[in-house]
Amino acid sequence: MAATLNEIIDSLLDNADFEEASSLVKAKAFVTAAKRYLILCPASAADLGSSQAINAIQVHDLLRRAQAFVAAIGGESGSSVRYLGFSSGSRRG
Repeated sequence: MAATLNEIIDSLLDNADFEEASSLVKAKAFVTAAKRYLILCPASAADLGSSQAINAIQVHDLLRRAQAFVAAIGGESGSSVRYLGFSSGSRRG
């Protein structure tokens, strides 16, 4: 399902605090929204006498920060956890 520009902007705003919240989920959602925004990126938008503009360069910079956050926290190809049982690596005398 395609998101509207307003939905994408809402997602950017809702997830922009990924660093403060230390949230991998928010960072990934921000990455997706930022990519969508950059694809649809208007120079500015106007509706019933009001206008808004989001600087695409700022969105791109925040996208890079979110991607770095995801990589640091352990995104899709992140670190794995290894569980050792009593028989793993034990020495029997």
